[in-house]
Amino acid sequence: METIVNAKAGDKDALSRLWCILNPGLVRYLTSLGCKFSEDIASESWISLSKVLPRFQGELSSLQGLLFQIARARLYDQLRKDYRRPKQLLMVVDDQNSFRKNNYHSGPEASLDESSSQTLEWLSQIPTTQAEVVSLRVIVGLSHYEISQIIGKSEGAVRILFFRGLENLEKVVIGEKKSMLQKKFFSSA
Repeated sequence: METIVNAKAGDKDALSRLWCILNPGLVRYLTSLGCKFSEDIASESWISLSKVLPRFQGELSSLQGLLFQIARARLYDQLRKDYRRPKQLLMVVDDQNSFRKNNYHSGPEASLDESSSQTLEWLSQIPTTQAEVVSLRVIVGLSHYEISQIIGKSEGAVRILFFRGLENLEKVVIGEKKSMLQKKFFSSA
């Protein structure tokens, strides 16, 4: 709590401590949603948070919820903006940023191991809202209540989305494992 009070007063060290605590989870969350520019959106979110921080009242979990709400709004703003862009321009942007897919950069995404990449692939195969809730609950570790505040749904709806997301994720994983076994079995025959 003292760190938040100091950050509100403009203490750069306190703000830096908050960034160290919250930013890795924020970037993982954005990455889990398939965001190509997760670090950029996280940075924009911190800038927006810094503007409202002096008026903020609450504890660290509330601040984390606010930061994730801001990031989610920034992500949707970016998606709307990309949707309105001509497709030819989008292809150029994707080409310029294709290095991100090949891990030729540093940062939190560069440390994704094979199992993390596989998890993100599986999450991309379930409905978006379910994937978002599962990511916030499992990857970031937020409570159902905190997630409900971020995505603007009731706590009960978040619980249902979480359990349906887990069920769908299980189907995806089992289906993939079954497919791998069939390929292995039929290719060796």
